[in-house]
Amino acid sequence: MNKLYDVAIIGAGPGGSATASYLAKTGARILLLDKAEFPRDKTCGDAVSPKAVQIINELGLLNDLEGFGYLINKVRLVAPNGNQLVAPIPAQTGLTEYLYIAPRFELDNLLLRNAIYHGAQFKSKVRVTDIQVEPDKIRIMGENGRNSVRFSAKVGVIAVGANIALLRKLGLMPKTPNFAVATRAYFEDLTDMDDVMEIRFDGVPLPGYGWIFPTSKTSANIGAGFLHNSKRITVTAREILDKFLQHGPVRERMSKARVEGNIKGFPLRMDFATARSYQERIILVGESVGLVNPFTGEGIDYALESGQIAAGVLETLLQQGDFSARALRAYDRKLRKRFQRLFVWTMRMRSLYMNERLLNPLVAAARKERYVEKVILEVLLSYRNAVQALSPRTLFHVLRNWAS
Repeated sequence: MNKLYDVAIIGAGPGGSATASYLAKTGARILLLDKAEFPRDKTCGDAVSPKAVQIINELGLLNDLEGFGYLINKVRLVAPNGNQLVAPIPAQTGLTEYLYIAPRFELDNLLLRNAIYHGAQFKSKVRVTDIQVEPDKIRIMGENGRNSVRFSAKVGVIAVGANIALLRKLGLMPKTPNFAVATRAYFEDLTDMDDVMEIRFDGVPLPGYGWIFPTSKTSANIGAGFLHNSKRITVTAREILDKFLQHGPVRERMSKARVEGNIKGFPLRMDFATARSYQERIILVGESVGLVNPFTGEGIDYALESGQIAAGVLETLLQQGDFSARALRAYDRKLRKRFQRLFVWTMRMRSLYMNERLLNPLVAAARKERYVEKVILEVLLSYRNAVQALSPRTLFHVLRNWAS
């Protein structure tokens, strides 16, 4: 007879492993599945924001993060016309005034090992092909190499990132959303590097972006991406990255650079505002529910936060023994309270500003006006709602700098 787990979590990235860690600490019987064997690489910008640092500290892993993460305490925003803002990460009560650039090869393995340490049972190389919901449990079907595997649990958590095949099969994604796509690579032997997280809107077609996130004094995660449904962009993310690397201010640092590892592309799902987060005996966390920032592409923080929220709701429901869609709606309500307005307004901010006509004066205004600088940085870090970037006061300062 198959063991009946309390919670089965599909996907051992930050969202899945965080959910597993919090629940395993309560004594719940947790099964954590992933199609990969860890440690494994994961294509990403690798930025661990102050809010993500807070949760990693809560999980007791900050010392470990400090061992391999590269500390950054400033942000550089570069407008399409080349003007730039360099500013410190703003202070926020309870949060660090710095972040880390932490390769996912290390970060995800750290979070997974923590879940295992607290009692979660991990099974790698399991590709989940279906989940059947029954009156008293779920049955998980999968493949481990050439072997079929089956597991049972009271409730399931799906944390498979932008991999939508399982969601579509379960009816959790009736319509395929628009994705952003990006490509990144690690570079060694870079020159003229500083300890600044750099987001550039020059050297790339808009609505697109490029980034240079240092991983040491001479190395960085460098990438570029764009919104996939943009009719203005007819090239691939790899072609955009190649162009970005040849852009003057970027190329100057690349004279002796070499690629470390493979250049990899990846999709970004950003549709949380309209995504489904639950159904009978199943909930979704992280990018599986579209939790990736529509303006910056950041998702590690949202994965960790949603995992924390999911674990809190499931701990209560495990005590009550109710995993109906009606009961699991409590999870959706908490997610919406935390993220809904943020995503709705960030989408609107992206629609308004992601063009030369407004990005140029926005950066110019931020360089001159402390208020605008603070608003933009706090919006990018999800400290405040993006509605502030569209407020009359902010727009007044932006329009004052129209010719800058």
